[in-house]
Amino acid sequence: MNDKPLISRLAKVYKETQYTYFVSDEFGQTVLEGVDELTARMYAMKDEGYSIGRDEEHVRVLDDDTAINYENKDVLSEEDLNE
Repeated sequence: MNDKPLISRLAKVYKETQYTYFVSDEFGQTVLEGVDELTARMYAMKDEGYSIGRDEEHVRVLDDDTAINYENKDVLSEEDLNE
């Protein structure tokens, strides 16, 4: 059985996942990372080409729920080449 109260365990998990957001520019380059969601959103308002995403374990997820994992981050699709 766990010795810590539930609220302490939840607070620990929240703190560990709180700073997992990043901001990228229109070219996919990270311009800010390791911040909370509000900070990322405020920073992204500086430029219309900026977008935010969140880091999950070994996966980055953009605002539109598109996952960018380490296996596919440098792979261009046919659609990417036509743009």
